[in-house]
Amino acid sequence: GIQVMTGPVDVRAVVAHAKGEHTDLYKGMLGFPRQEQIAATVKNLSRIADLAAQFDLLLYLEPMSWTPLNKIADNVEIIERSGRDNIRLIVDYWHCFTAGDTPDVVARLSKDLLYGVHISDSRPFAAGIPIEDDLRDIEMGSGVIDLKLWTDAVKATGYDDWWGCESFSRKWHQENAYEIGREVHRQMKQLVQG
Repeated sequence: GIQVMTGPVDVRAVVAHAKGEHTDLYKGMLGFPRQEQIAATVKNLSRIADLAAQFDLLLYLEPMSWTPLNKIADNVEIIERSGRDNIRLIVDYWHCFTAGDTPDVVARLSKDLLYGVHISDSRPFAAGIPIEDDLRDIEMGSGVIDLKLWTDAVKATGYDDWWGCESFSRKWHQENAYEIGREVHRQMKQLVQG
């Protein structure tokens, strides 16, 4: 599989756009009407999916919470409108949480649409542009995201494929990787297997 994200990938482009400032960073479809954003994304993703199909590859979308098309519903619409059977979706708890999606939205997804899960946590977030470096600088299980609730929502779909942890914790990045890996594995096993 190949991961695909709607842009802009760099949140600094979104911050600059919101302030009306010029940036040389890739801006994606910022400022365009939603229907144009959807249409252009469907067109481009369909082309990429056709190329990927020639090599028996899947594409999997990860909605980035600071982008205009950040909701699960946006990405499901894109996938459905593409009409390609080799496009799937990643559920990333942090991106869902900061985009305003909820576990019940995830629980209603078809398991056949899912390609993977990113278990991740967050500091409190009320509104605005989610700044990933700040909000995700926390150890898994120490933040405000109810990891069990989100995991149970994914499991409610019948999904039973790969799960991964994404940690942006500066503290964890400086500690013993083996010990952190063991702790992450313990937490994930408890969440996924019960």
